[in-house]
Amino acid sequence: MFRLIGNVSKKVYYEAENTSDLNKWRLDNFVKGSQADGHMVSQYDAPEAMVIVKVKTIKSKKEYLNDLLDEGNFEEYRRITIGKSDRDIEVYGSGKDDLKLINRRKKIEKLFRQGVTNTAEIASEVQVARSTVTHDLRELRKTYPELRQKRARS
Repeated sequence: MFRLIGNVSKKVYYEAENTSDLNKWRLDNFVKGSQADGHMVSQYDAPEAMVIVKVKTIKSKKEYLNDLLDEGNFEEYRRITIGKSDRDIEVYGSGKDDLKLINRRKKIEKLFRQGVTNTAEIASEVQVARSTVTHDLRELRKTYPELRQKRARS
């Protein structure tokens, strides 16, 4: 979105989606043609000097993050939400030092990404209880929003 704004008065004269429409409106309204000595002379007659300004829509962080998820830009989403922290610390929380927990969740994540959405199948493959698989998937979805799109079935 662009605006044509008066330089001194800050009055908004026109708004358009792109600058070409804005310039067309400006030329249609402020350029007057006149005949002088057999030649066509164009005269620009605007009330004041004007500036074209790009309007930035201000969004909250939550709206911006939701837009990233809608676009499928998961890497940017993780970069903003996780920052520079280590993946294992963010995903596995207090269990970051427990290799057994880390390896179990990595196996569950791998199976889920391969398309196995039945928690019973995942549980039998990893050899843990279904409630553990459900809990681990819930924890993994906090960091990997693309896993939210494919819901696990009981």
